[in-house]
Amino acid sequence: MKQSPAEGPVDERSLDAAVINRVWPRFHDVEITGTRRLKGRSHRVYECTDARGGAVVARLAAPQRARFDIEAALVQRCINAGIPVPAIRYVGVEDALDETVSIMVQDRVAGETLREHAKRVGPEDATAAVQQAGEVLARIHQLTTTGFGSVDASLHGPDAKFGDWFIDGLKAKLADARRIEPSTERVLDTAMDLIHGHRAVLDDCNPGLLHGDFSPDNVIIENGDVAAVIDWEAAKSGPPEMDIGWWDCFFDSPLTPTGELLSGYERRSRFDPKRLATLRHLAVLRIMIGHFSWTLSVGDPEGIKHAAERITLEVDTADSWGG
Repeated sequence: MKQSPAEGPVDERSLDAAVINRVWPRFHDVEITGTRRLKGRSHRVYECTDARGGAVVARLAAPQRARFDIEAALVQRCINAGIPVPAIRYVGVEDALDETVSIMVQDRVAGETLREHAKRVGPEDATAAVQQAGEVLARIHQLTTTGFGSVDASLHGPDAKFGDWFIDGLKAKLADARRIEPSTERVLDTAMDLIHGHRAVLDDCNPGLLHGDFSPDNVIIENGDVAAVIDWEAAKSGPPEMDIGWWDCFFDSPLTPTGELLSGYERRSRFDPKRLATLRHLAVLRIMIGHFSWTLSVGDPEGIKHAAERITLEVDTADSWGG
C-alpha cells in the first residue's frame, strides 16, 4: 500500500470503480451506466453495462497476480483459429487512488454456463452441449505451442520436456501436501513412485495448447451451442490428456460426464486409449497433490479430505490404468 497507516487501506470497490471509469473512454464511446460484481476466484470481476444496453466484463487484479497480456495474446490466437472466445477490448496497468492495478476488459457473451445449462435441461438434453464442448476442446489442443508449462505471450513454455514441468515442478506442492496433512505421507510416497515410474511416458509427450481450467463453468452455452470458452489465465503447453484429467478431477458428473466430453472430442481428434488412460490418471494425481495447498488457502478442510481420498483411489486402482 502506498497510503499512510493514518489514511487506511483503499476500499477495493472504490479502487476498481476508479480504474474502470478511467479506462472506459479508451475502448468505448458510450457512457457507462452500471457495474455488477460477478464471482471470480483469482480476480475481481465486474459486468459493466452502457447506455445502449451493451455489456463487457472487466477483470482486475494486482499486477503480480495477473497474466492479462498473455491471456489477450492467447485469445487472439483462438479468434484467428475460429475458436469461440470473447473479444478483448482493453488490457493495461493503471494507477488510481495511489494503487497500481492490472485490468482486462472483454465482451460479455450472452448465454449461460454449461453447468447452468445442464442443470436446467437435464442430463439427456445436455449431452449435445457437453459433446460440442469436447469438439471445441479438441480444436484448442490443435493450436501449436513450444516447450512445456505455463505459456508466455508467444505460447512458449519454459521446460524442454513435459516430465520437467510435471515432476520437477511439483516439488513445492508436494512439500505443502506433506505439511498440511502428515497422515498422507505413505500414499503420497506411493503416488510419487507411480509418477516417477512413468517419466518416460511423460517425456514422450508433444506440446499443444492447454486451457488449464476447462470446465462447465468456463464454457458458455447459447441456444444449445457453445458460444465461448472463457478464463484463460491458467493456460499451459502440454499434452491434451491434462485438460481431460482436470475435468475428471472436479466436473465428471451425471450432468457433465467425461465420457460425453471425450465422445465429442474424438469427432475431431482420436486418443490412443492406453495412453489416454495413463496420462489422465497421472494428471489427476498431480492435480490432487496440488489441491492440498489450494484448499488450505481458501479455508476448505473438506477439500483436503477429498484430495487425500482421490489420491488413495488412484493409487489403489493403478493396475487398471492400462499404462
